[in-house]
Amino acid sequence: MPDSFKPGQKINLTIKAEPRRERDIDTLQRLMRFDPDHNRTLKKAQEHRMKTLVVRSRGKRPWAVRRRSARVVLPHTGASWSMQYFPHIAPDIKAVERFLEITPA
Repeated sequence: MPDSFKPGQKINLTIKAEPRRERDIDTLQRLMRFDPDHNRTLKKAQEHRMKTLVVRSRGKRPWAVRRRSARVVLPHTGASWSMQYFPHIAPDIKAVERFLEITPA
């Protein structure tokens, strides 16, 4: 299926079944981060974490206490996003194709 799309073409993806394996979940999260809205949200959260970074003294040196990042992209049934198709992500899409419904935008 991914072979039928052209590079740069917009595609819509919808999760039709939740994966159980950790590597499939990670692959879906990586694909979901290509959505401009998700990417923007993650970037703003990262900027906020850096703005509110607490620097403490540890061993008489500055030590940054970093907060864990928020889990913004969670692959659950019915989650949908749109992204541009690129040939280098074709193996990722093929690996989790059984969990996805892929349509051209």
